[in-house]
Amino acid sequence: MPSIGPKKLLIAAWIVTFLIVAVLLVTPVGEKLISAGREETVLFALINSAGAELSTIHVTGWVKVDGSSPGDREPAELAGKVAGQMGLHLPVLKTENWQNAYARGAKVEGALPDGSPVSILGQAMEYPKGEKVSHVMVNLTAAEYKKTGFYKKQIISALRQCGPDLHVGVTLSGRINREMDDGELAACAEEMMRSAGATVRERTAKDNLISLTGYSTRMPGNMRYAGREINLNVALRRSPAEHVTYVYVASPVIMTEY
Repeated sequence: MPSIGPKKLLIAAWIVTFLIVAVLLVTPVGEKLISAGREETVLFALINSAGAELSTIHVTGWVKVDGSSPGDREPAELAGKVAGQMGLHLPVLKTENWQNAYARGAKVEGALPDGSPVSILGQAMEYPKGEKVSHVMVNLTAAEYKKTGFYKKQIISALRQCGPDLHVGVTLSGRINREMDDGELAACAEEMMRSAGATVRERTAKDNLISLTGYSTRMPGNMRYAGREINLNVALRRSPAEHVTYVYVASPVIMTEY
């Protein structure tokens, strides 16, 4: 039997590699694998597709605290613990405490070593039947959309110290220097979801706002809402006072005010 030379083996390896990549490109699983890690690129492209200029980038996290002792549920302790995990400059932190009839909280504000502003809120709620639930929320303002993946990992690592029930999302906002009418808001939102390959699961239209939530195989990750998977949220809001339109895109959902 004739032997196969190194050159033929190399050619065969390239052919196999090409076939594997080709299969990945045309299958849902492959699309998800290839898109993983470029979530921020898809969101940025959606902002641009609406004709908006990028304004803000937020990476936001939330966790339900799984405390084993009463001290683990105190808002100030929780906020300080996450701040330390994220490497905030502790000597220059700004702190704020609040309380009402049903809840109390502590907010810590600071910056990462690279200068990115971070706000951390610890909150403890007491329900009428005596049940106590604590949460921690993190909101990071990023200067570059390309670094959101790094910031997500950092927030996830910090929040996991408080409990496994957590969610982290990325929200980009932009601005269009004209006021769209209601028909344009709806058409633009629908086109953004279509261009992302998303199936719309929920539509909300109220006053000067429209919000669409859905699922796209091009986006990594997901969360369940009303029993269905979602990982993309698009919203547009027109401002009659400013005569502009604000555009928001997020994965899995918008976790900031809009």
